[in-house]
Amino acid sequence: MRLPRYLLMIPAVVLLVEFGAILRADERSDRDRTKRIESLIDLLASKNQAPEVRGNARRGEDQTITFPKDYDRSLQVPVYLAVKELLAEEEAAMDLLLAHEGDDRYSFSTNSEIDNNVTVSEACKWIAAKKLLAYEPELHVITRTQFGLYPADAKGSLKTWWSNNKMRGLATLQTEALDAAITFMTTVDAATAPPWHPEASRLPVDSFNRHRDANLQTLKAIRQYIVATGTPYRAKTLDDAHRFFYGLPWTGRRHNK
Repeated sequence: MRLPRYLLMIPAVVLLVEFGAILRADERSDRDRTKRIESLIDLLASKNQAPEVRGNARRGEDQTITFPKDYDRSLQVPVYLAVKELLAEEEAAMDLLLAHEGDDRYSFSTNSEIDNNVTVSEACKWIAAKKLLAYEPELHVITRTQFGLYPADAKGSLKTWWSNNKMRGLATLQTEALDAAITFMTTVDAATAPPWHPEASRLPVDSFNRHRDANLQTLKAIRQYIVATGTPYRAKTLDDAHRFFYGLPWTGRRHNK
């Protein structure tokens, strides 16, 4: 017995309906993700006023921040947590982060070679860069030349570089960055590598070599994880060995005392 033609078409119609439902669910998921990321970026804007920066490092002065009495350190906690959450977002966050050019709202302050205030725009760029160079906070700083190795062809614009390379996927780009860092750590020499700061002394050779070997071990382990899983490695923090969040309830001055 032959079935009517319209009955034979039912399975195909059901599949089309199910496929449409999947597409609509994906669209809703994309909208929800975009809304969540934009909300997190908005949380990067501190409720505090930017503290005064005294001195100018470009003129050779010691550049420091003195927080006023009405600066509420507890209001920096949502900013700090938003940074952590944005670092944990998948690579879909990269375009949204890099789109926030010119957002001059105060976000947070850092304490490193100099004290500095960071805008939302700058914070977004830092987070995007750290998503690409997710290994950096886990390395010992043995020389200032270990930074800026990748991407070599960015020409100062991470946004343009990402736009031209994102189709290759964040995991692939992270692997390339790791390869550049591994090559550097394999060849860097304690006798010629400049210190982490222009006014600092070089590390003793034994200490330099020990930290370099530890860095190589870390870099190779992270690379192995990315290759084995096919997923990007997630940076854990913007805080690292040469830059600290400043003005949080649980942090004090680290440098420029």
